[in-house]
Amino acid sequence: MRSFVALEMPAEVKEHAAELIRRLKASGADVKWVAPKNLHLTLKFLGEVDPARLPELIAALQGTCAGRPALELAVTGCGAFPKPRAPRVVWLGLEGQTQALEGLAAAVEEVFAALGFAPEQRRFQPHLTLGRLRQGRRGAKALPSGPLTRALAGLAGQTGPDFVASRVVLMQSTLTPSGAVYDPLHVITLA
Repeated sequence: MRSFVALEMPAEVKEHAAELIRRLKASGADVKWVAPKNLHLTLKFLGEVDPARLPELIAALQGTCAGRPALELAVTGCGAFPKPRAPRVVWLGLEGQTQALEGLAAAVEEVFAALGFAPEQRRFQPHLTLGRLRQGRRGAKALPSGPLTRALAGLAGQTGPDFVASRVVLMQSTLTPSGAVYDPLHVITLA
């Protein structure tokens, strides 16, 4: 089963993201937008996992999250990786207790590396993915100063709701022709 560990987002963040996605869609860019109901912050992508390992994964995750406090965060502006003028991933920024969030992500990374999962090579950057540009049609190179770049510039300073992130979820991801379907396998509530 395809799995990942995520920090769940509350309804007000999903609603804010839905509004921003609506505004960004008007750019006409060829982007695979995330369904707002699926919005989350990935702490660790696990990939294909043998279902027989589920108890081991849950125990490791519970041990890592035990005693950790909920995180006070806030939504900040939109941007793109690797950069707004050459977007591949459109994101929503986060601020607040990001050092504690980075510590949680590092602890999750460490415990799953000890279980044999390949460590992430990129530095953890707290963000919520709103969409990914489709490559091969009107990809990033077609938009150096295009409508999406301008739309992102207009939303760079857009702030959103303050919120408390308190649920870490071991999630199953099932890919379907209409998009990914996420099913929680186990939820841990931070203190």
